[in-house]
Amino acid sequence: MRVESAGISIVAIDGACTGADFERALEADIRVAADGATFSADGARDLAACAHRLTRLLGEARAKEIVLGPRRFDAATALRLGIVTRVVPAAELAATAAALVERLAALPPLALPAIRDAVRAARDLTPDAALAVEHAHFRRLIATRDHKAAVAAFFERRPAVFTGD
Repeated sequence: MRVESAGISIVAIDGACTGADFERALEADIRVAADGATFSADGARDLAACAHRLTRLLGEARAKEIVLGPRRFDAATALRLGIVTRVVPAAELAATAAALVERLAALPPLALPAIRDAVRAARDLTPDAALAVEHAHFRRLIATRDHKAAVAAFFERRPAVFTGD
């Protein structure tokens, strides 16, 4: 199951996540797995296009170990490696993903893509260039109505209502 909220994608993984499904899961911003999920990327057989994503996520040595498989691993290993951010019982997977979507939907919609971009910049750019990206987003977002709504809500001790303006 893949869900998107304000440009942030969440994937819930249950069962076998292999080949193209594994690659699509790696494209998501947040990955949650059921405790019975299994993962595999057999690059030697499938010429897995996920090698670049795994390398950025895990580093070269671990990416090679997975892509040069066949190497199947369970959800607990995927969590330990950093492939998924959370492992839950299968019966709780849909509710956990829905709660994440609900949490993201309550955040300022203009800030979410900026946060996503800033995190990627931190991964891909030099520290100074990444900080410049973050500052540019901050300067843009501080002038929005949503920012003013957040400040007012803070001082009035109430939840903010965001409009995307």
